[in-house]
Amino acid sequence: MSLNPILIPFSEEFETERLMLRAPRWGEGVLVNEAICESEVPNRLPDIAPLPPTNG
Repeated sequence: MSLNPILIPFSEEFETERLMLRAPRWGEGVLVNEAICESEVPNRLPDIAPLPPTNG
């Protein structure tokens, strides 16, 4: 029996003793944008679209 991949149960977050990994939630966009701007992502991926400016 073949399953449609969209119907396979998948955890929304993964947590270990030192790490919690999950998708951003509603209202966290500003924090995520600031974290990306302060990270090495802009330096390591120069070909991606420009990051939007922060409002702060």
